[in-house]
Amino acid sequence: MERGRATDLAVRNQIIQHHQNDIPQLQIGRTFRLAQSIACSIIKSFTTTGHSGTGKVPGRKLTLSDREVLLFRRHIRKNRHMAVADLVTWARQSFVKTISEASTRRYIKRRGWAF
Repeated sequence: MERGRATDLAVRNQIIQHHQNDIPQLQIGRTFRLAQSIACSIIKSFTTTGHSGTGKVPGRKLTLSDREVLLFRRHIRKNRHMAVADLVTWARQSFVKTISEASTRRYIKRRGWAF
């Protein structure tokens, strides 16, 4: 493999297979003539995302419907002094959906509310 080129998807899948067979990263790198750091980054991206493809997934999926966003916005306006963690737990209990603190903070920041 040359420096600066993307690693082929078949090679990435083989690196992941070797990792799942408990072969050390240094040996994986030697087998495929790659640096250990490249093997490490491929394995790390697989363990965090669950797939071996490169790049980001395009777009962000909306977690709440328009009606739920309206209710959530109303709740935030009424309870301006609640902590973000409490707002998230309220949303999770009310809508029975997973919503993260980061998306709640992003929503608050987009609306221009000061918390």
